[in-house]
Amino acid sequence: MNSRSRYMWAYAMIAPTLLGTVLFWSWPAVYSIYLSFLKSENFGLVNHWVGFANYEKLFHDKEFWRNLRNTMYYVVLFVPLTLIFSTFFAVLLNAKIRGLSAYRVIFFLPQVTMPAAAAMVWVVLFARDYGFINYLLGTHVAWISDSRFAMFALVIVGVWGAIGFNMLLILAGLQGIPKALYEAAEIDGAVRFRKFRYITLPLLTPTLFFTTVILMIGATQIFDSIYLLIGKTNVALPAVRSLVYAYYQNAFVYYDQNYAAAIVDVLLVINLILTGIQFSLQKKWVVYD
Repeated sequence: MNSRSRYMWAYAMIAPTLLGTVLFWSWPAVYSIYLSFLKSENFGLVNHWVGFANYEKLFHDKEFWRNLRNTMYYVVLFVPLTLIFSTFFAVLLNAKIRGLSAYRVIFFLPQVTMPAAAAMVWVVLFARDYGFINYLLGTHVAWISDSRFAMFALVIVGVWGAIGFNMLLILAGLQGIPKALYEAAEIDGAVRFRKFRYITLPLLTPTLFFTTVILMIGATQIFDSIYLLIGKTNVALPAVRSLVYAYYQNAFVYYDQNYAAAIVDVLLVINLILTGIQFSLQKKWVVYD
């Protein structure tokens, strides 16, 4: 097979994914930017060009800033905790223990559990009068209806659901570290902690960097747990409402799709900035050698 045939074969293999990305991701993103500069009437049949009017309204909206603060608060709590717990369990499951495959399946189960079913279970667990969380902690807290604790409940559920997938990513990174490095360290008398500090952690940084990027992007798009766990009539909703939830309300409850498009476009810019910052800082802590 010549080089031209190899390239054609490669393009044919990635064509379905590329086509799906353009149709279901890139085109909606471009169209949402176009919508944000319009004022639509009659279910979108009549459109008026209004320029930056939706963005001006957005930046003068106190609810927008509150929703942005809630989103960033969730990101700050969710990303480090998920990274720490995923790394911890990945290191444990990287050891040679009995029933390793069973443990991996158990940790991955939240990833394949239906969000609605999981939310129903968590609602029971968080119940103030008979919930297991309060029983375990010896408290009497209304976790999902008290604005002081609702965000923590969302973070707990989010971390629980994200550990499995991210643990597998980190586990793959751990198994890519050459065993010879550990054998050489043992000959030099290195204990377990020093091997983790000077071998495992540095060589795991490329995987941790990738995991951090996708965790942060995913965290800014929190919606389903707010919708299913908190609910639209909950008094704690303003304390946890995210930008994506505000997009849902404006697009499908208030039917102001142009304003909703402006919200997600701002979220797109925020994600681009956060990802750009992470890529610019990676040289300071990621080891590729």
